Amino acid sequence: MSDSLMVKPEDLIDCAAVAAQIRHAIHQYPEIGLNLTRTEQTIVEALKSFGCEEIHTRVGGSDVAGVVCVVKGECPGRTIGIRADSDALPLNENTGAPYASERPKHMHACGHDGHVATLLAVVNYFMKHRHFAGRLVAIFQPGEEGFAGAKYMIEDGLVERFGIDEFYALHAEPSLDVGTVGFISGYATANADVFEVTFEGKGGHGSRPQFAKDPVIAMGEAILALQTLVSRNVSPQLAAVVSVCCAQAGDPNGVSVIPQKAMISGTTRSYEPEVQDTIERRINEIAHGIAKTYDIEAEVKYTRLYPAMYNTPKNVEAARAIATRVLGENNVKEISRTTGGEDFSFMLQKRPGCLFRLGMKDADHTAPVHNERFNFNDKAIATGAAVLASIALTRMVSNS
Repeated sequence: MSDSLMVKPEDLIDCAAVAAQIRHAIHQYPEIGLNLTRTEQTIVEALKSFGCEEIHTRVGGSDVAGVVCVVKGECPGRTIGIRADSDALPLNENTGAPYASERPKHMHACGHDGHVATLLAVVNYFMKHRHFAGRLVAIFQPGEEGFAGAKYMIEDGLVERFGIDEFYALHAEPSLDVGTVGFISGYATANADVFEVTFEGKGGHGSRPQFAKDPVIAMGEAILALQTLVSRNVSPQLAAVVSVCCAQAGDPNGVSVIPQKAMISGTTRSYEPEVQDTIERRINEIAHGIAKTYDIEAEVKYTRLYPAMYNTPKNVEAARAIATRVLGENNVKEISRTTGGEDFSFMLQKRPGCLFRLGMKDADHTAPVHNERFNFNDKAIATGAAVLASIALTRMVSNS
């Protein structure tokens, strides 16, 4: 592993400063979903200001603001894709930052503005240092927060169009100190699925329940029964979550009306495919079994949203070694997998690679992600960009 391929945070101070200003502009006008027109424009203008010659927009479809920038080195080599997600969340911001969101119920509460800034710093550095072997494909992806933007870009031929050999990404991590990074080998995030169960009976008067078929009782029993799904169907050596997060039946103004329908919905999390299959099967069996008990009907909708993200162990090992060279051993951590969802999983299903966590925490940055007080730490941009740049440069010339 050549020292000439290692980029240190101090090498990126200027690039990080420029990127931080761009982050503030994106942070001030956040957008949700797939069609992030203003964010897309800001990214493209930044890339052009760096002198980038090959910029592709709407990768993912006409309503998907996916931006891809290709930076070619002076010598042939492998092609490494680096992804940054770019969308915001439906929250009202309460950070007090001078560049706080100008849009009600729109906020960069998961650090995606910082992910974009970090990748822009990488591109800026590469444009200033073209004496490398290979191709950098910088991927700015919308719609990570429940819209599966990565899936759209993959289906639009991201891998084939740009000849990507490996994928890498990072994510803000408030539990890690700024200046550090964390790696997880194997399953790092969970299958993120949703379910909806509707019970339909026969409505009637609450004073004459014998003439009705009450779906509320079935709903209540289902809520309790689903709590045993993991404890009695999944091995204690594995992990899974089933959470009923919504229950709807009747009308608070109709307290004497037994409703015709009752509905519950929620989320499930798992890692191994066989556990995911078990959860889906058992939700169906429990719902239909309870419905049969009460002589009513049940309809189950189970949607597999994001697959579990699997960090390729070989690539994690290589990336961790590179990060250690860049930051020092004490600043590279082993961390535990989470039950959160991450649509970078769609990219890692197509090519090997990994996502690592980027430390945010200091005295001024203690809020968790998806919180009204979270704000990406600008001090982390140089750290994240240095690790990403070094991974890209090293993997471009790797034979394994």
